[in-house]
Amino acid sequence: MKIDRQLRQLAGLNGVQTSFVDAANQRQAATPEVLAGVLAALGVPASNEAEIRDSLRASRLRPFRRGIEPVIVAWEKRDTKITCHLPPKLASKRLKIGLQFEGGREEELAAPARAIGTREMERERFTSREFHLGKLPLGYHTLEIVAGNSSYRTLILSAPVKSFADASKGKRWGAFLPMYAAHSKASWGAGNVSDWERLSQWIGSQGGTVAGTLPLLAGFLDYPICEPSPYSPASRLFWNEFYLDITKIPEFASCREAQKLVASKKFQNRLRCFRRDEIIDYREQWAARRSVLELLAKYFFSKASPRRAEFEQFLRERPDVNEYAAFRATCEKLKTSWQNWPQRLREGRLRENDYAAAARRFHLYVQWLAHGQMAELVRRSEQNGVELYLDLPLGVNPDGYDVWRERDSFALGANAGAPPDLFFSKGQDWGFAPLHPRRIRELGYRHVLDFLRFQMQHARLLRIDHVMGLHRLYWVPRGFEARQGTYVNYPAEELHAIFNLESRRHRTRLVGENLGTVPKEVNRAMARHGLLGMYVTQFEQRLEPEAALAKPPKLSVASLDTHDTPMFAAFWPGDDLLERVRLGLLRSDELKAAKADRKQLNAALAAFLKKQTFLKTRKAGAREVLGALLAWLKAQGPEIVLVSLEDLWLEKRPQNVPGTSTEHPNWRRKARLTLEELFHDQRLSRLLPT
Repeated sequence: MKIDRQLRQLAGLNGVQTSFVDAANQRQAATPEVLAGVLAALGVPASNEAEIRDSLRASRLRPFRRGIEPVIVAWEKRDTKITCHLPPKLASKRLKIGLQFEGGREEELAAPARAIGTREMERERFTSREFHLGKLPLGYHTLEIVAGNSSYRTLILSAPVKSFADASKGKRWGAFLPMYAAHSKASWGAGNVSDWERLSQWIGSQGGTVAGTLPLLAGFLDYPICEPSPYSPASRLFWNEFYLDITKIPEFASCREAQKLVASKKFQNRLRCFRRDEIIDYREQWAARRSVLELLAKYFFSKASPRRAEFEQFLRERPDVNEYAAFRATCEKLKTSWQNWPQRLREGRLRENDYAAAARRFHLYVQWLAHGQMAELVRRSEQNGVELYLDLPLGVNPDGYDVWRERDSFALGANAGAPPDLFFSKGQDWGFAPLHPRRIRELGYRHVLDFLRFQMQHARLLRIDHVMGLHRLYWVPRGFEARQGTYVNYPAEELHAIFNLESRRHRTRLVGENLGTVPKEVNRAMARHGLLGMYVTQFEQRLEPEAALAKPPKLSVASLDTHDTPMFAAFWPGDDLLERVRLGLLRSDELKAAKADRKQLNAALAAFLKKQTFLKTRKAGAREVLGALLAWLKAQGPEIVLVSLEDLWLEKRPQNVPGTSTEHPNWRRKARLTLEELFHDQRLSRLLPT
């Protein structure tokens, strides 16, 4: 009993929740084995009584021995109180307190530090002293406290309480479609940047101002794996070159070898197959695209060009791309995950003979191209009054560059996931290492800032996948089943401060994906910091005809569905329930009752929409109800109504079925209509909430 009590004390000191309330509102206690596994992933030994005792002492002493917290939030226009802890030999020393502002200016604080008490911790004595910073300019500042020959440093996050918002834009609507699905007659079997530019222009012509898509980040499509999921990127710091429009690359216009390859009968036959296929074969499509891009890269590096100066400037602005290119080239040479590389390579010490020089140059070249085409997409879309709405995935592929390069920022001994709920009775293991909450603080949030800034340079709206992860995240220790995990707390106020500050600087509106089991403190924090939430009608339907739908909050993105839910045309007749039975997520003997419940919900919704004059008859079909729902949403005044374009033609197949892999072609299905067909079908345009 003593060991169990001490283990739970140790968990609490390290931000590990010893129990949590599940989706059924039942409290679940984490087992000692799970707590020990999660603590081990945090770098806190707890496998036996001696380790637990030693770790308890170290955890209690950590904040005192450090002297001052590694990061402190100073909210805009508020006085900030700082507390530092000093050992006896420094307790009587005069403190020299210096503040280095972002940008380099330095200032010494004149106000003295006031002693506020002495405390003994684990037989060590510390004196605490307190002082005030006053109101600081927004930014990232460094505070240094010098006492005798000792010094203590901390990062001050001086941040606005609210994230960026532009009230002048008013209430608006936009459209959603994965970029890979947005194919045209000219594209090579999947959508590309030029297709998306055309789609954004069409959205603007219909009165929309938002074009939303899935993450467009770098992915593995050949070595060491082929992973089509946009939520398992190889990096959150670079673009996915799969989306390049190769025909728009300047070198293509003058490289005869590339032109000859594309014009060849064999290549054109491949393109015809790609265009005809309903499901994208990423490995095959990327192999075809890469064969052309490699010729263009070889051509580019073989001769002087006015574009070479632009390329060199890009490398100066993004020096990390050199290492990224070397990493990808090494992956291709060794054809295995970095976790299986020799020790020197695993530790990040790459040499020129570790990879093919041509492969490294290729990755430099395609990243430069992707950077240019994405920047041009943003520029042209905004000229048409349309803002790009991107998605920031919660994690990264464990075999990817970010984990290899920034492994100190990750807890490699656990995977992120979700506990069992009504939809996933066995829980979920998402297969990627979570960020380490203590180490990211100690590293000054370096990696978090890098991936945030990369996205916000291009996105005027940014959806934060699983926004609850700013507060807590469910960890599954390696070797355990998905149901055998618990939550780990994160420094939420510090993360919100960073997100707020960067959103203000980049003028990026933040959207938090707060669907599912959401602790109350998360929604309260989102409201306090001005983030938009998500409102999805599938989750909001009620049986009462007088109140079949609650009014969406003003600070929300409202939609009928998401990329992770059934399409409207499948949800309305209950076809998604049949799919749930097929996947083992719903028992066959429960199907009849589930369909009856859905029928009642829909009847209440139809009556509700008819009473509010958005629907002519309660017996309307799916298309009429869809149009009425979109019109109702627009009339309620959420900040954004987001329309899934596939809903307009009553698509039933989802882009993703959570919890599946081989059972469903997730992230690979092209839209049933080409862009040309969409643009010319006036019946579809009339359903938009203009």
